[in-house]
Amino acid sequence: MNKISKIFIYDDTKPVGIITDKDIVRFLFIDKSSRNLNQILATELMNDICFVDKGLTCQQAAQIMLLNKLSTLAIGSKENIEGMITKSDLIKYYITRQHDNSKVSDYMTIGYFSIGIDDKVHDLLKKMIAYDISRVVIVDYENQPVGLITTGDIFNLTISTNNLSIVQSIITNYLEKDGLWSESGFVGAQPAGEIMSKGIMTTRLTTDMVDAAKTILKKRIDSLGISDENDNLLGLISKSNILLALAKAK
Repeated sequence: MNKISKIFIYDDTKPVGIITDKDIVRFLFIDKSSRNLNQILATELMNDICFVDKGLTCQQAAQIMLLNKLSTLAIGSKENIEGMITKSDLIKYYITRQHDNSKVSDYMTIGYFSIGIDDKVHDLLKKMIAYDISRVVIVDYENQPVGLITTGDIFNLTISTNNLSIVQSIITNYLEKDGLWSESGFVGAQPAGEIMSKGIMTTRLTTDMVDAAKTILKKRIDSLGISDENDNLLGLISKSNILLALAKAK
């Protein structure tokens, strides 16, 4: 409802955990109890909070996020959270570093994970979880990239599907024991091409990292495709790649 991707969990007045959209997607894929979201407690899928001191530099924050594979750091202590810092916050800071002349070719992820447009969403999720990735490129019958699916897309589909009356009817009347995300489930059996975001926004190898970061923030996307002069997709640059540039900056 508030277009946020993470939320802190409190026990009375003390922060005790954090849940991201990725945690919810992963849990629903693995959980076999056939429960809907209203029946699952936050404590079942929350993770520990990483607390840092407010004196931490942005570069140090980027290093901690990368080392621990985190997207959010809490400013404060186990008694009280004063604020938080996210990947997007650090990217905003990175853009202000006028002396950074890095190119996307210096930090891009070469290659990408892909799946066919007719492959099931179940297989897509299995690949995301197995390789701990947040995005998969969708390719057509000629193995050409035609779209992208991210964890956020899966999360939004999860929420909308959970609220459908027909889904509740299936759970109640047909007892879909392996869950909606199973290979034969109401959602898991859908072809990836049905839920993908069509097209991939791309940039060139020679683009400045700062300009790529600006585009990612302005367009509110998680990654950019990197293409050659023939428009062949060579790889991706994500928020994590930009954090790496910040973490290594001199």
